[in-house]
Amino acid sequence: MKNKKTSIFAVLIATTVFLSSCEKAKVLPAEHAVKSMKVSTTSTTTSTFTTNPKNLNIVMFVPTDNPALSDYRTRLTTLMVHFQSWLHTEMLRYGYDKFMGLPLDTGGLVKFIEIPAQGPQVDYPYTASVSASKIINEINAYKATHASEFSNSSHMLILMPQRTDGSSAGQPFYGWGKYCFALDNSNMAVDKIPSTSNYIGGMLHELGHGLNLPHDHAKYTSEQPVYGTSLMGSGNVTFSKGQPTFLTPVDAAILNRNEVFQSPLPTETPYAGATTTINANLTYDSSLQTLNLIGNYTSDKTVSDILVYMDPKISSDDADYNAVTWRFNPGSGNTLTGAMALNELNFKNNEPYDVRVKLLLNNGSTISKAYSFSFLNGVPQIGANGSAKFFQHGSYGGYGVSLPVGNYTTANLVSLGISNNDVSSLTLGFGVKVIMYDGDNFTGSSIEITSSSSFVSTFNDKASSIKVIAL
Repeated sequence: MKNKKTSIFAVLIATTVFLSSCEKAKVLPAEHAVKSMKVSTTSTTTSTFTTNPKNLNIVMFVPTDNPALSDYRTRLTTLMVHFQSWLHTEMLRYGYDKFMGLPLDTGGLVKFIEIPAQGPQVDYPYTASVSASKIINEINAYKATHASEFSNSSHMLILMPQRTDGSSAGQPFYGWGKYCFALDNSNMAVDKIPSTSNYIGGMLHELGHGLNLPHDHAKYTSEQPVYGTSLMGSGNVTFSKGQPTFLTPVDAAILNRNEVFQSPLPTETPYAGATTTINANLTYDSSLQTLNLIGNYTSDKTVSDILVYMDPKISSDDADYNAVTWRFNPGSGNTLTGAMALNELNFKNNEPYDVRVKLLLNNGSTISKAYSFSFLNGVPQIGANGSAKFFQHGSYGGYGVSLPVGNYTTANLVSLGISNNDVSSLTLGFGVKVIMYDGDNFTGSSIEITSSSSFVSTFNDKASSIKVIAL
């Protein structure tokens, strides 16, 4: 039976905050009859939240020498409901009437799974390579004997009391696949917004990562002046300060397919793999000043949305915070179509761009294919004006040399900085393909490449001559 009830979120904080959302009737499946629960957290705070068939797992992971704060369950219940309502309101902007599911405990609060850590706080510094897998392994060990405490979902928010030992090593505060980490202190509360700290917005931002959201930026013309800062851009700062913060259409589309937003559950297995192909290209319309997506795809599972990330690479470590995104409907006959106005981009003088074209499946999975292009004096270099960039090592490491459309012998390559038999990865511009040969003068065996490759495994360190061809 389809679930049609939307619960109300109403948090009334006498001093600073009033938020609400709309209500309409829902019919509740028998196996999930308790969906909307009023929570009396203090004499001045009343909250209502929604649980789903699959909910976000929320863990309070407590080191041996740093106990959890005594009020965290009531205080963080109100904050989690605030997050739930904010996400719902933002998704409604795009027509998605869905709530992130929050688990319910027997006392009517949001359910937190308190897990005692095996070690003191010094054992769990910020460094992901030290702490992330260690904490997750300890949680999984606990889960093995306490499975009934967990919701049957892939997503988990892991909280730890803020460090009290004065160490500068910090503590985990980041996304890690479908897990995310944040800290708790007495200021992690709705009535502390606006805050002088970024921790509150930081928790919501990292939760976004744990719910499958990459970084992205507001469109510079149509979104940023109207809605403010993208949550998955610098929204950790603006949300904490009570300043305008929003979900982009791409973020909302991804959450719309996330398993903890579904009630009732769909028939598809969440995040199941798919057999797909993506053949994408861009054309440049100089009169309309648009980049137009064209192409086609195949998939053995239903595709709900086409997502495009236009990511300027203005530094080697920009972490995609400035990637501007578009969402398009799949075209008739599995075609890719959509126009992207150049005035939505901030960087369009002489910058290179990574472009990711993604298929968002009904089951919540995304399948991505990477491309690249660059601007030259404000003009996108695509097709006959395009290029490919060749790297010495896999994963685009070592030296990188861009080659425009043309044919390059061994001598040509060496003169331009590419050693013989030394190419391991490449990024491919839109509208071009590459043929690499293991002999000079375009002889011997060859490989044709039509999209960026982080490792040309069957042709690693074999290229002696190269053609970059406009399609």
